Amino acid sequence: MRWILLILLPLQLLSQETYTNCGEILPQNYQVSYDVNKIYYWDISEGEIIYQEGNSITVQWPDSVGTYIISVYTTRFGCEGDTSYHEVMVEDCPYVQIFIPNAFSPNGDNHNETFYAHGLGSDKIKSMIIYNRWGQKIYETLDNTPWDGANCQIGIYTYSIKTHNQHYTGRVSLIK
Repeated sequence: MRWILLILLPLQLLSQETYTNCGEILPQNYQVSYDVNKIYYWDISEGEIIYQEGNSITVQWPDSVGTYIISVYTTRFGCEGDTSYHEVMVEDCPYVQIFIPNAFSPNGDNHNETFYAHGLGSDKIKSMIIYNRWGQKIYETLDNTPWDGANCQIGIYTYSIKTHNQHYTGRVSLIK
């Protein structure tokens, strides 16, 4: 006769959670059941442990895409005991986050001298085109290269910015 023995650990980290890197990932708290006679040893594959005390830990996960592991094991009276694992997945943001300013001032004061998209997804820009008020193309780039407004008059211009899956249009004021 064969017996299969299943041991359930009292540590409740056997799970998984998922985040997206669309913004800042807040520090996460993890805790396992407490036993005064055990010593707890925590380990993470990436990120930073920002607080640790006994059976609880606070982790700041990285915002880069990947799968990260948090584990804890215990010792009691010098012998290794329970072990628990937790998987944290950070996925790529499903949409591009960019901020497009509505004005810029190329006046030599080193503030807002050029027009370009800002934000987490600004590196995903495939094209940026600037038109004057008569609809004539006055600037074009195949990335997020800033427009300095050189040889252009004060006024309102129209932009068209495309990423891999989104298209933004709007107006920008050139102020000197």
